[in-house]
Amino acid sequence: MQNDFAYIDVPTSKNDPQQNEEPMLMEVDTDFVAEDEDIERKKEEKEEEEETKSLELSIWRTSKSHGSCIVCSVTDSKSMRVLSDEERTMIFLNRGIWIPKGMRCCSNHLYNGHLSYEARQSVKQSKADNILLNAHDVEKLIDDFRAALQHAGSLDFDDPGALDNENYKTITGLDRDAFNDLLGQLITMRSSRLRSVRVALAVFLAKLQLGLSNRVLACLFRLTSKRSVSRICHQVRVAIMQDFVPCHVGFQHVSRETILTQHQTTVATELVTNGPDQVVLIADGAYFFCQKSSNNEFQRRTYSQHKRRHLVKPMTITASDGYIVSSLEPFFTDSKNNDAAILKHCMLNNEQQVLSWLRDNDVLVLDRGFRDTVNTLNRLGLKVAMPDFLHNQQQLPADEANRTRLVTKNRWVIESVNRKIKTWKFMAQTIQNSTLRFISDYLDIICALINKYQCTAVKDITNGSAIAIRMRQMLTTENRLQERLTQHNSATSLHWSKYNASEFQFPPLTEDNIRDLTFGSYQIRMAKSYIIEHIRQSQKHEEMEFIVERSDEHDHLVRARFQSRHSNNKNHIATVQFKHNTQQPIDAWYCTCFAGAREVGMCSHITALVWHLGVNRAVIPAYNHPLSASQLLDAIDDSMHFTEDDSNSDADNVSSLNESDTDNDEDDLT
Repeated sequence: MQNDFAYIDVPTSKNDPQQNEEPMLMEVDTDFVAEDEDIERKKEEKEEEEETKSLELSIWRTSKSHGSCIVCSVTDSKSMRVLSDEERTMIFLNRGIWIPKGMRCCSNHLYNGHLSYEARQSVKQSKADNILLNAHDVEKLIDDFRAALQHAGSLDFDDPGALDNENYKTITGLDRDAFNDLLGQLITMRSSRLRSVRVALAVFLAKLQLGLSNRVLACLFRLTSKRSVSRICHQVRVAIMQDFVPCHVGFQHVSRETILTQHQTTVATELVTNGPDQVVLIADGAYFFCQKSSNNEFQRRTYSQHKRRHLVKPMTITASDGYIVSSLEPFFTDSKNNDAAILKHCMLNNEQQVLSWLRDNDVLVLDRGFRDTVNTLNRLGLKVAMPDFLHNQQQLPADEANRTRLVTKNRWVIESVNRKIKTWKFMAQTIQNSTLRFISDYLDIICALINKYQCTAVKDITNGSAIAIRMRQMLTTENRLQERLTQHNSATSLHWSKYNASEFQFPPLTEDNIRDLTFGSYQIRMAKSYIIEHIRQSQKHEEMEFIVERSDEHDHLVRARFQSRHSNNKNHIATVQFKHNTQQPIDAWYCTCFAGAREVGMCSHITALVWHLGVNRAVIPAYNHPLSASQLLDAIDDSMHFTEDDSNSDADNVSSLNESDTDNDEDDLT
């Protein structure tokens, strides 16, 4: 083994090999170190040279004083907060105002450490100055720009300064303060790595307010997919139903005494109750349209013969000022589920312990569709206020028409509530059948939001006492003009001459005078539409005119014929008896419509005549705005009517077309 490597010639030296190699290695290391030092030195010099290069910009800046707020200029060192680099960059992007480093603002301008939208818009510029930016500053500014652009085009609810109050209202249906208040009440919901609770709430409210699909919401909020939106909506719905809804809607959330003292109007107490301890509630059904189902039974039971559409019907119960007491489950809309049957079901099954909440002699204000449940409600000890029925008559007698006006004076608030619910577009559009499982929760959530964050239909419950007393006193008054016209028709009929309203002398009136006669504003809104339709092109000249008729025997009687807004075959004659130079120029009135004999407030037709002659002074307004409703008739074509005897019948047209085609074929052949 000792001679195995004897044949290898290994050079030898008198000196130690390690000692011989050491000087050579030290010499090489010294060269490399020198080169590295040169490279590092050149790099540092280059960096110093680049840093010394600066870019000069002439832009507006704020004051450089660190002792005052850049928003309101208030000096208070205890409440000051230094602005972050991100906030300084966002102000420069949005406003073009440079914020020097270290500047401060008051803490009340911040929300979650960020400037609010109003604060950003209120930053005050001091003077135009030349700002020097080195390479590092430019790189940092570009990085901030890039981060800002990543959020551009999306709805960033995590940044309180990204959206103003109007944008909050448009997207979520709530202003920013209401949104933040609702957010603070969701104590059972937590943020996740994909979204914050704030963004989740914004997604859910945007779906209810805008009625957008999950796919569109995912695009707007930059979520991964529509399934993410679905999960978010489910989580928020459960949290709101648990943390918020039980405190703001349902018979158990409010006591009977609270409704009686805080939400019962003086008008309701005066007109439909007999004592101060009777609660007045108003009930009505709403309509939520749904899709036609492939399930035959569900298709039949959701088809409404009244609306000729597929829908479900919830029952809404409000106080007399429009405060929503409860919203009961959506029901089917077949023949077995009319308004009366639904209310009877809710009462007899004691939904939400309603019978424990109500007391004897409490009043329910209902429309005529609930007539089949009156006996049931009376047996339960409840009173019912309902409009009277015609009973095969052409017109309600004066006393019944007067009683009906007392009911409608209070029942309009339920229509206002249903309109508020439909302002959330999810409830106004056709709802997908896959969402009907949660429609009851959605309705409760919307009603709770309306109760908490919106004003009631009647803002002052004590207002209208004098009007209610007057209406009550006129309840048994007979229509004097109706009796007078009836006597003339039975003896000698009156003769009427037509005049243009501009040529007719009528006492001047104000809008307040009309409101005193109508006991409300609804008739005035309807009157303006009747006036527009009654205006016609004059046969004598090109001007427009409003035709009225004056009695030849009594010059203080004037009337006009108005087309019914419901039927083409009906006209209503509104007659007014007036006096000149008196404090109350309108002496009496009568109309041939079904409610025209009442003395407790004019109908819409009489209001139209009095408004045009007394308030408009017979001046025909110009409706030239392109979005005016009067322009709609010019936007849609009307087909011409042809009888079967016309020469240009369909058969003649077909034969002429065939002959024309034959002639064309022959021409082509030749």
